[in-house]
Amino acid sequence: MALAVIGAGVTGLSFASAYGNVPVFEANGSLGGKALSYKVDTEVGTFGFDVGGHWFHHQSAPGALKLLDGLPLNSHRRYAFVYLEGRLYDYPIQQSYKQNPSSSFVGRVDEELREIGGKELQYSNYAEMLINSYGPALYDAFFRDYNRKMFGKEELASIAAGKYETVRNVRLTGNTDGYNPAFLYPKGDIGAQAIPLHLSKRVNVSFDTGVHAISLSRKTMQLKQKNHAWETIVSTIPLPLLIRLISDVEPEYLRLAEQLTASKGFIVNMGIKKKPFHEHKSWVYFPELRYHFYRLGFYSNIEPLLAPKGYSSIYVECSPLHFNTKSEAQLLLPKIIQELTEIGIIDEADDIVALRTFYLEQNYCMPDQKITSVLHRYLESNGIYSIGRYGSWHWSSQHEDMQQAVQLAEYLQSRNADQAFRTESSSFVPMK
Repeated sequence: MALAVIGAGVTGLSFASAYGNVPVFEANGSLGGKALSYKVDTEVGTFGFDVGGHWFHHQSAPGALKLLDGLPLNSHRRYAFVYLEGRLYDYPIQQSYKQNPSSSFVGRVDEELREIGGKELQYSNYAEMLINSYGPALYDAFFRDYNRKMFGKEELASIAAGKYETVRNVRLTGNTDGYNPAFLYPKGDIGAQAIPLHLSKRVNVSFDTGVHAISLSRKTMQLKQKNHAWETIVSTIPLPLLIRLISDVEPEYLRLAEQLTASKGFIVNMGIKKKPFHEHKSWVYFPELRYHFYRLGFYSNIEPLLAPKGYSSIYVECSPLHFNTKSEAQLLLPKIIQELTEIGIIDEADDIVALRTFYLEQNYCMPDQKITSVLHRYLESNGIYSIGRYGSWHWSSQHEDMQQAVQLAEYLQSRNADQAFRTESSSFVPMK
């Protein structure tokens, strides 16, 4: 096989769809990776869930959007909020902080933002990026604890800031919307999995076909106990796993790969009685450390068919500050239900008519461009391209991963059309 794709998630399917006539090998028995949807039947009706929010923010991904031609998509305006000290603030908070009843707090933020002004943003880690973008007051009020909860890291200074972190955390002077004011979502009751299902229509996927080993020297990979030849591999599996699969990997690259880390994830999907709090909301951020979750979203506010009338279909993303294992995460459920009651999202536990949980061993990748750039150069020099959130090992959304896949497909097609183009600068570097 001249070219093979590992992984039938959104990134792998996007590449195969854009490139054309390439085999895709998937270790599991279903499509989509994390872009998974399912239904739960209850006595009050059927609820639809995804694995957390999978909203398609399309503004910077024209190539990805083109792949979705023919898929019915509804456009939505974002209605996002920050829940802080019992009050709801419009998101982004750096544009709504004046809703705070404390005039001294508002005055401090005003002064700090004026001081920041048009200064060039300089930072050496994630904490410095946030402080130098928004000032100490907003950092202390929202950005510090929210990001600690999301990444599961007490010290944000220990996190590097990659490209996508800076995209999401920009100073918004003159911009009241932020980076994601609108999004698309599949029409109907299929859910987010409609996107990988659509992409797969033109793709040849082999299910239950995991890669057990890859040889660089022999240019073979082991699939179902048989060796298959390859010239180029496009991989979307986690970068450390890919390196471990290489049977003749050089030890220095294996050591580097083992240094890469990711946060864990625990998502609680619930079907609940509809309350006034639910109305007109896409999702809500919860920065305060006393809550064991950092974000909550409403599937059925985006697509009403995902919940019976009078009910809501929601997701609750729990903070890895509070768990290290799946069993520890499950123990959080009583606390989460109690906190949802305190806030007014439910009145009592009996309001919950459907509940399913998902545990993710890897959720948000901790970016380390010093390591990943070395690993990607090594892989690409051997004909392997590792892309997507987990393949690139960065924090990205599905539209960014799809766009990256399209760009790689275009690059490889042009390379194949002109084999004489062999300069070092032609090496594909993901999303730069």
